[in-house]
Amino acid sequence: MPGQLDLGQISLDRHSPQPLADQVSSAIERWIEGGALDENDRLPTTRELAAALGINRGTVQAAYRQLQDRGLVAARVGSGSVVRGRAARPRELRLETLLSHRAAELSDDALAPARSGSVADFSRLAPDERFFPLEEFTRTLAYAWSRRRDLWQYAPPLGLEELRAEISRRLSDLGIARTPEEILVVSGAQQGLDLLFRTFTDPHDVVAVESPTYSGALALARLSEVSLLPMPMEDDGPDARPLRAHEAKLVYVMPERQNPTGITTSGARRRALLEAAIASGALVVEDGFEEPEPGRTPLAALEPERVAWLGTLSKDLVPGFRIGWIAAPPSIVDCLARTKKATDFQTPVPLQAAVAAFLRAGADRKARAARLEEVSQRSAAAAAALSAHLPGSRWTGGEGSNPLFWLHLPGGASGRAVAQAASARGVAVSPGGDFDPLRRDLPCVRLSVSRVERRDIEPGIARLAEAIREVQSGMSAVLAAPVV
Repeated sequence: MPGQLDLGQISLDRHSPQPLADQVSSAIERWIEGGALDENDRLPTTRELAAALGINRGTVQAAYRQLQDRGLVAARVGSGSVVRGRAARPRELRLETLLSHRAAELSDDALAPARSGSVADFSRLAPDERFFPLEEFTRTLAYAWSRRRDLWQYAPPLGLEELRAEISRRLSDLGIARTPEEILVVSGAQQGLDLLFRTFTDPHDVVAVESPTYSGALALARLSEVSLLPMPMEDDGPDARPLRAHEAKLVYVMPERQNPTGITTSGARRRALLEAAIASGALVVEDGFEEPEPGRTPLAALEPERVAWLGTLSKDLVPGFRIGWIAAPPSIVDCLARTKKATDFQTPVPLQAAVAAFLRAGADRKARAARLEEVSQRSAAAAAALSAHLPGSRWTGGEGSNPLFWLHLPGGASGRAVAQAASARGVAVSPGGDFDPLRRDLPCVRLSVSRVERRDIEPGIARLAEAIREVQSGMSAVLAAPVV
């Protein structure tokens, strides 16, 4: 009721960085602007309000002074502090106060345009669309859109059945037995990972990740406010020992050609990881952005009731299609489907139908074979250039058709400093710190040759080597400076 201030409705957060006086003045200001207090209404005395809130009287006095400075309250002799009236004009829209602290922590890189070095862009792990049969897919999509009226309606909750059947068949080729009813079609693997975080974690829950790991997973984890448990990457996969000492909700891993290190996890490491996850009580999320190498068994085949497989067509088709899927036990898929329905209902149905037809024809396999053959030659060229221009350097990845190189910088050089120095020379690389769960500036950079022309690889790495030497020279100068 106007004219009456319910002191019990002023709540203070004593753990907030905002001073208590500011919290009190903001609360009273909201009452005034909302009409709960009218002009000439008297505020409680500073002694009354201090006693009601359990704070120092001086804090209340400071809050009242703030209200006076903003013209909302006047001090009158014999009447105490009274309301002068609501603000004469709307309050300024201040995005910095509206933005959630979760969104404020997201990197600006998420909105930045794709980096393109004038000499070579090693920063992007994306397929070269020149290997994609665009005309064939366009005809398939046009047919689906123009001839099938059923595609103009909502899809079944899990996605178009014909696409889920094709995905089920592809998974069986990998040794993963999942029926169409155990598959949820999503708008790209990134949405799938977002659904897993939304559905199975709350703020401060523990999520174990490889260290370093995919930067997109780190962004989602931080947006979800979970606690990250790093599992250090070694030459044959992640060290799962930290997981044995914690209870975790999720374990997110990339056993095949891990991004950013390019490492494929060994069989022994896979078994140790699953044992630790089971002991921890966690659901394992296996990111299958790369299909398993011959002789490697997916985690989802080893422990089908414990592992959710996150799949994507972005690496074999084009990322712009945003087609992915989650394959898991029915109880898990049902929970994820409810979350997806609450956010976007479905992935575009005509696109699902076109992709299903494309998979049935095996056209994606032809595009994949052509891409892998070219990537193999690019990786070989990059390995030769690294050996020539950075002799003695160490890296992981880059074998066969693996486009990723995780380059360890000599002398512990800053990955961010090297990336900046390389950018000034027209070469784009990804600093190691982008992939670190603890936000450290790692002495590493990631190179991807998935989109770099063979003729540009050697000159690009030559300039990268110049950038590394420049950063090392600056480090030497700092170390040699006299201490005064």
